Amino acid sequence: MGRHRAIVIGTGFGGAVSACRLAQAGFAVTVLERGRRYDQEVPEFPRGRLDQLLWSKTGGLYDVRPVDQMRVVQSAGYGGGSLIYANVHLRAPAEVFARGWPKGYSREALDAYYDLVAYMLDIQPITSSPGGLPPKTRQMSEALARLRRKEQLFYPPLAINFSEEPGLRPNKFGVLQGGCVDCGECTIGCVHRAKNTLDMNYLAVAERAGATMRTECEVTLIEPLSGAGGPRYRVAYRDRGRGGQELFEEAEHVFVCAGSLGSTELLLRCKEAGALPRLSAQLGAGYSGNGDLLALGFDVAEPFEPERGPPITAGVVYAGSPGRDQAWFLVEDGGFPRQLWPIIKLARPHIDWRSWPAPALDRPLSPAAAPPTGAALDETMRAASEREPPAVTPEEMRNTAVFLVMGRDIANGRLELVRGRKLSIRWDVPSNLLLYSVEERLAQDIVAQLGGAYAVSPFWRFAHLPITVHSLGGCRMGDSEEEGVTSGLGEVFNYPNLFVLDGAILPAATGVNPSHTIAAVAEQNIERIIRRITGQPGWTPPERAHAAPYADPLTAIALPAGGTAPPRHPGLGLTFRERLSGSWESTPSAADARRAAPRPVRLHLRITISYLARFIADPAHPGLVTGTLFVGGLTTGETPIREGVWNLFVATGTGPAREIRYVLPFDGGDGRRFTLRGARVFRPLGAFALWRLWRRGAALPFRIQEGDDEHGSVVGEGVTRLRPIDVAHLLLSFRVSGAAALSDKTRALFGFLTFFFLSLLRIARGRSSSS
Repeated sequence: MGRHRAIVIGTGFGGAVSACRLAQAGFAVTVLERGRRYDQEVPEFPRGRLDQLLWSKTGGLYDVRPVDQMRVVQSAGYGGGSLIYANVHLRAPAEVFARGWPKGYSREALDAYYDLVAYMLDIQPITSSPGGLPPKTRQMSEALARLRRKEQLFYPPLAINFSEEPGLRPNKFGVLQGGCVDCGECTIGCVHRAKNTLDMNYLAVAERAGATMRTECEVTLIEPLSGAGGPRYRVAYRDRGRGGQELFEEAEHVFVCAGSLGSTELLLRCKEAGALPRLSAQLGAGYSGNGDLLALGFDVAEPFEPERGPPITAGVVYAGSPGRDQAWFLVEDGGFPRQLWPIIKLARPHIDWRSWPAPALDRPLSPAAAPPTGAALDETMRAASEREPPAVTPEEMRNTAVFLVMGRDIANGRLELVRGRKLSIRWDVPSNLLLYSVEERLAQDIVAQLGGAYAVSPFWRFAHLPITVHSLGGCRMGDSEEEGVTSGLGEVFNYPNLFVLDGAILPAATGVNPSHTIAAVAEQNIERIIRRITGQPGWTPPERAHAAPYADPLTAIALPAGGTAPPRHPGLGLTFRERLSGSWESTPSAADARRAAPRPVRLHLRITISYLARFIADPAHPGLVTGTLFVGGLTTGETPIREGVWNLFVATGTGPAREIRYVLPFDGGDGRRFTLRGARVFRPLGAFALWRLWRRGAALPFRIQEGDDEHGSVVGEGVTRLRPIDVAHLLLSFRVSGAAALSDKTRALFGFLTFFFLSLLRIARGRSSSS
């Protein structure tokens, strides 16, 4: 009998582990990786403009994907996410495995595999660095002490070589590595070979054991083949190194390890193409952004020096009480190199929404410019990525603090193919709003202790779009086809010997940096798979004999029985529902000057304000819009609103008039994207004409444009109105999040209504300020 053949798709934490162990077990392994290799003695990581690192432009390290209701950052390269991640390896707490995971999964069962990963990656905390603690580590510790949270401080294990020995020296796997020089460039590729990336260990062992590595090869289809020899699969891929030539590989065993988005998208396309028609209906469900939130502090009192040392060096645990908020998350200090400064500085809170991003990108300033939508922010980020980075670290950057927050979101997102087979993420911000709100409040507490000005990602500030670097789920494990896409072993239901072994199979958010858990689950599953296929029940990886127990720092933290103290900053959110109805007419074409008969329009909107205090202080007064709309002639029934934005009482120009603006993207029945843009205008009528002012403002004139861009061609115009019954429905729909006590909820609602009616009074009297 010949050797077992296996194809591994991807070289991230799941793919590298799988390829390594399969090769060690004697399989004939072919690895297909879409990105390039960077494991030469002097890695060719770009150090110029950020766009030189983008997958979409140069086939570079960073694959930045604006996927509808989420912004996702992932990697493309030989070594997967390890090439650009922050090196952190934390174990998911025991309670993570208590719900949603298949039978047999527990922290206790995974601990031995966590130890094995720790050995392979040589993890150790920043306190092991001979260079001492960076400024940001010390400042984080001092801020937490002042907040009386020092007992929840931890120093995460990092996959970094802290050796002081000069030059490159072989590591325990015979791969040349250098020592960390505190350059802060971990997230754009380590040119000093000091990061213990997967090409320095797992992948090197796999290649030495006989695995064939094929890079710049992007898989497009997996299809089963019939035959007498049992299950077999053909994998189609495009070889970018050969001009996109389509090639094929066949094997009895296929391991899909392309990351949460990559693996799920590949299987969705296989199902749509009819190649794998019996995939579970759960495919795409259970997506999670791991509760990721980016927070910043500008102009902090002491230099934070974000470019010195590893990106993440310290963190704090937050665990809410069941009677308060039940949130569980980590706040970790962050660092970034100067190459990322053109992007980071766009979050500065003092950039006015009307001028943003004009000062940063030298564009003409329009005083009446609308607050940016998700699509406009994407365009701005693209333009910023084309700017040359500063030659030396700017003073403002030295005093900028970054915090990476992650927690246990509900993992209720869904990946799907829409609009001509484009990948889409449906993400329910309102149901995860409590977590995001408490995360913001604690981050704001820390920034206040540092003496800085608090800020968040522009995507979150203006459009309530989360950014995640930790996509999970989509092919989640389950005990049956009704519960998941794969078994507890990672085997795809209905397709024997087709496996998914990466973050896509995790059934819930880990709440911690997930790489360690992804690798540990892969280690456990691949060991069991090899034992099953080879009939060797005692097979174990050779390195198991050297893997000693490793003390996880989170395990040592004793959390109070009633949870940690709540944040000092009050953090209350608000949601309400709004219904409007009316009609629209299509814009006459050049060939036909006649207008079509009016057709009905119905808007059923849910407006969410994640953090009421920031909403009132922000001149854009932004809210998230979800819900549905019906546009006669364009949609087939009620259609979901995607990435909707609502802004309360924003300026129309230099005068006192104000608008409530609506930007509501949606998909038409034919798959095309449209955007309904409207504004309810409020103009001065005198202090005693509030009712007339409100009645006039009840009308919402709008236009419908093609695409996401505000310059898209107009296909029609119309008007909707709030009827008296709709106003009653709106007032009865208010709900406050982030508070359990009735008094707190009442205070939040009263605060919002006071702000609303005082703003209305200012407009009626001709005052120019609405803040």
